[in-house]
Amino acid sequence: MKAITIQNYGDSDALIYGEADNPEIQGRQVIIEVFAASVNHIDIMTASGKNKDKSPLEFPWIPGADFAGRIDFAPQQLEGFKRGDEVYGKLMRGGSYAEYLAADPDSLALMPSNLSFSEAASVPHVGLTAWEAVFEHGKIEPGQTVLVIGAAGAVGTFAVQFAKVAGGFIYAIDRGDNREFVESLGADVMIDYTTNDFTTIAKDVDLVLDFAGRDYPSKSYPLMKKGGRLISTAAQTDQNESEKYGVTAISMGVHPDFSDLSEITQLIESGKIKTDIAQIFPLREAKTAWDTYSHKIKPGKEYTHGKIILEIK
Repeated sequence: MKAITIQNYGDSDALIYGEADNPEIQGRQVIIEVFAASVNHIDIMTASGKNKDKSPLEFPWIPGADFAGRIDFAPQQLEGFKRGDEVYGKLMRGGSYAEYLAADPDSLALMPSNLSFSEAASVPHVGLTAWEAVFEHGKIEPGQTVLVIGAAGAVGTFAVQFAKVAGGFIYAIDRGDNREFVESLGADVMIDYTTNDFTTIAKDVDLVLDFAGRDYPSKSYPLMKKGGRLISTAAQTDQNESEKYGVTAISMGVHPDFSDLSEITQLIESGKIKTDIAQIFPLREAKTAWDTYSHKIKPGKEYTHGKIILEIK
């Protein structure tokens, strides 16, 4: 099969397009014919070797977490899926930059019927991360005030929409040229960080969702109600500061519950949640896709938000 592999740790220059062995299944796994994958930070970081002490790779390694495709083989006794089903999901150890992959059925969901394969591939990693932040750690309740930092980012895009569906009032922080897009997601107040100090605008916040890091958490504590929650995927939270202001602060690692993907599917099919794609590249151009994602290549003014997709079929 055609695939992208790396033979050793490295950046986009390590990506090789060529032939690779077909996947072999174990236990209840299914074989999926992959039609699209998406580029995520985790793909690039894993390939770089930053996590090799905790989780070393075996080479050759096929990158890729997100995928969308069609089940090519499913065990006869498997419940919930059958050959020919269109599915999407996330691999925890890579493997989606290929024509075929093997996946545990617990890591899949039936694909939203109103999405293309490319659109569906943009969802799992960032959608599940946002879901975990908003609902599991954030414990959002209707009527709460939410501050989303990095609202036009891949995770922030879903977080704004989830928080709105849950009945929140949304302050959203991002660049001014993303205003129209962020407001279309459901933001009630869009704050341009290049021209405004968000600490003079946001107030009485119940839930802070930080996807940008830097000094945003420390600046957010004084804006929060006592008993509020601050969730960050991008910074280590300061427990002394959180205790000072009477809030709960969590630095979130991603531990997805794949049953949530079915919940996300329902929201997408109902029209309450939309996807956002910036550019689509053929699989053989994975290096260009990574360089575009990392802004080593200037992709043009139009790329200020949205996922980068690899089209495989």
